[in-house]
Amino acid sequence: MVETLLAFDLSKTRTVCDAFDDAWAFLQGSGSDLTEPSKSLESRTILAKRIIEMADHGLMDVTELRDDALAFVQHNPPSGLIAKDAMWRRAPSLRNRAVRVRNLT
Repeated sequence: MVETLLAFDLSKTRTVCDAFDDAWAFLQGSGSDLTEPSKSLESRTILAKRIIEMADHGLMDVTELRDDALAFVQHNPPSGLIAKDAMWRRAPSLRNRAVRVRNLT
């Protein structure tokens, strides 16, 4: 039998997914331009990467993950280039945390 290592157990994965879903629902409910078709994929990617980053370092509260991701995307809005890895290297982080989440598309 071969075991596959997971980044998080199912409970932690659920927390990360819930934080992402809550953050996206908040943006949609507020009428944010980040949810427009031209920006939605990159906005969702920024949210997911930030939630992953924060959870990887131990932040596992849904509300805190959501609020941190929303603040992060506000200060680091989509630029039109989805593969902008430099943004993640230079972006300030209060706790520098990450986690893997389900496929968002």
